[in-house]
Amino acid sequence: MSFLEKVYEHSPIFWQNLMTSVAGYQKNSTRYGQVYHDYRAFLKDFDTWPLQKQQDYQFSELMKLLNYAVKNSRFYRELYAGVDLASFKTVEDLKKLPIVDKEMLRKNIEDVITDKANTVEEHTGGTTGKSLVVRHRIEDSMRRMATLDHFKSRVGFEHLQMKRATFNGKHIVPPGQKSKVFWRYNRACKQMIYSSFFLTEENIPYYLDSLNRFKPDALDGFFTCMLDLANYMKRKGIQPGFQLKAIFPTSETLTPSGRALLEEIFSCKVYDQYASSEGAPFVTDCPHQRLHMDLASGVFEHFGEGDEVLVTSFTTYATPLIRYRIGDSMVFSPEGQACPCGMQAPMVEEIRGRRLDFLYTPEGAKVNAGNVSNLLKNMPNSVIRAQFQQSVMDKVTVLLEVDKALYNETYDDLLRSEFLHKFGPDLKVEIRHVDEIPREGSGKFRMIKNDVEF
Repeated sequence: MSFLEKVYEHSPIFWQNLMTSVAGYQKNSTRYGQVYHDYRAFLKDFDTWPLQKQQDYQFSELMKLLNYAVKNSRFYRELYAGVDLASFKTVEDLKKLPIVDKEMLRKNIEDVITDKANTVEEHTGGTTGKSLVVRHRIEDSMRRMATLDHFKSRVGFEHLQMKRATFNGKHIVPPGQKSKVFWRYNRACKQMIYSSFFLTEENIPYYLDSLNRFKPDALDGFFTCMLDLANYMKRKGIQPGFQLKAIFPTSETLTPSGRALLEEIFSCKVYDQYASSEGAPFVTDCPHQRLHMDLASGVFEHFGEGDEVLVTSFTTYATPLIRYRIGDSMVFSPEGQACPCGMQAPMVEEIRGRRLDFLYTPEGAKVNAGNVSNLLKNMPNSVIRAQFQQSVMDKVTVLLEVDKALYNETYDDLLRSEFLHKFGPDLKVEIRHVDEIPREGSGKFRMIKNDVEF
């Protein structure tokens, strides 16, 4: 633990808020410089470009990244030995290059990184448990923030000008804190940061009271945290004391039923997005809630027979990600499909999330997170949280955290019936009622824990 972390943990909450704001202003200096403002202006114009012009720009940015990586990264220089980059004519030529994965980068990271000066360090996690430390140039960080803020501005939220409430896994509450204050204020971004680690049935009223006093213009962060709030409010018949412009979930797979509940409770639209701490390209919702690939930020490819994607990112010059097997899946829309918003960028039907964000049927078919969440759709509104665990193909264990005042034991039979219709009669279902389902060390909640091995 650093000296500043020790000072933070032993300071009163007033000083912790001050230190959070000071840290926010320091981060702003690496995120919102001239590159950020210039790129915001560029992206506003880029949205209006015809598809061919966007694709031409994408190809030029791809070749710039490839040539830079070969020149400055020993790892990529050796990996691409014998490949004539000058022969590349379209983005499709990327398929001539080998695929890289997290373990390859982790083992060779010193040879992968092109620049350590004027860069910021990012730590990645993920459901596989493997960590990766990457570096980003300051100008690339600014472009990423510009892309994110441009997406939000499309639907009426202006970052740095409007207030936002963020639910994340930062350790802002010191161990042993007695007071029920599970949030800290970052004045630099007009942002109230809420800890995900203390979001229990007992503590949710404190979170809601804080939100009603803060009156944010938008919510962002962990999808399941916001879902916990909405679920509680629906069960208790509570209305929010503020009006949101939008909700922007991150870090977790958005489910249709969860989106519908958030929109019902908070009376605003939920806008989905895809990126990653490694630096993956962006996929973002337009005002019509249709997902579009941001061709200015990189390339997405399907890998193998399924919907798993490879990513190549134009904002990863310090730690290049080229044909990177990131472990996520997406369903691409048919080519040429038009969107009412007018943008011509290719669309994505569905972001399916991590490779293991699904359950297996006994026959080996995959049931994705959206359909798994629908197992609870027809149950009376008494489930606080559920987790589906699978380590063998023919059995699923369901952990249920329920409102005991509303839950009836016959609801277990209803859930088993839902499983029967989706998974067939050969799946064994064990339902266990627990007082609390723990979150991961990152602060995220995993609805599905798939540990099936082949």
